[in-house]
Amino acid sequence: MSPLKLDVLKKSEHKIVFVIEGISIEMINSIRRIILTEIPVMAIDEIIILKNDSPLYDEIISHRLGLIPLKTDLDAYKLPHECECLGYGCPLCQVSLTCEITNTTNALLDIYSGDLKSNDPKIVPVDPYIPIVKIDKNAKIIIEAYAILGFAKNHAKWQVVSNVAYRHYPIVEFDANKLKDPEEKKLIVKMCPEKLFELINNDSLKIKEDYWKSCTLCMSCEKNSNGKIKVVPKKGTYIFSIESDGVLPFDVLIRKIFEIFNEKIDEFVIKLEELEIES
Repeated sequence: MSPLKLDVLKKSEHKIVFVIEGISIEMINSIRRIILTEIPVMAIDEIIILKNDSPLYDEIISHRLGLIPLKTDLDAYKLPHECECLGYGCPLCQVSLTCEITNTTNALLDIYSGDLKSNDPKIVPVDPYIPIVKIDKNAKIIIEAYAILGFAKNHAKWQVVSNVAYRHYPIVEFDANKLKDPEEKKLIVKMCPEKLFELINNDSLKIKEDYWKSCTLCMSCEKNSNGKIKVVPKKGTYIFSIESDGVLPFDVLIRKIFEIFNEKIDEFVIKLEELEIES
């Protein structure tokens, strides 16, 4: 296995795509599973609805509140079971969010996630315009909510990302001189779902220089060229993409992934040593 290399292809506020080289399929799948299930983030877990004049049941509003993604500060808070309060709720493991609104207008009033007031300015909804409920004129709603750290393996509301996926880095090899049949070349261009091929001067077949960014290894070009085009995955190299709703910055997320990965390796080594001692 070659040394680990990482090259960021695209990065925005909510998405990062990178090429990772020198990694096994088992390890990259472990990283994906850690991202999906074992990165702790904040989410509303306990809700007290003191007043609800809206047309929605308390349970529906509670469900909506629980699924609002919250910005998370992993350094400031502990997991409930690791806290000195043993999960009963204290400033070290719990954040309070409140909402008290009376509709004094003559029209329906929309209540959004931004109307939730947090006792910690760092723990707030990632988007202030997530709709919660509408209330009619003179109606009122009073809510107390408490957010804690949790894991997506226990509930989807603690999901740190909206999507995470990886695919093989593709290598497409062919000799344009061996592709002589005009109809065959046109078929290859037409059948590629990602439109990666083109005909130069209606004669020479050419593939885009950055084809690997879009190629899905569907093998259409290989099938339609009767094997004259070879498509193979580059061993130990993958294109990895993460889409986030903004609960954690990507640098914090990636650092936390490998912290958890190393903890699991250490735990495995300890368990293995215990088994050797017993035997």
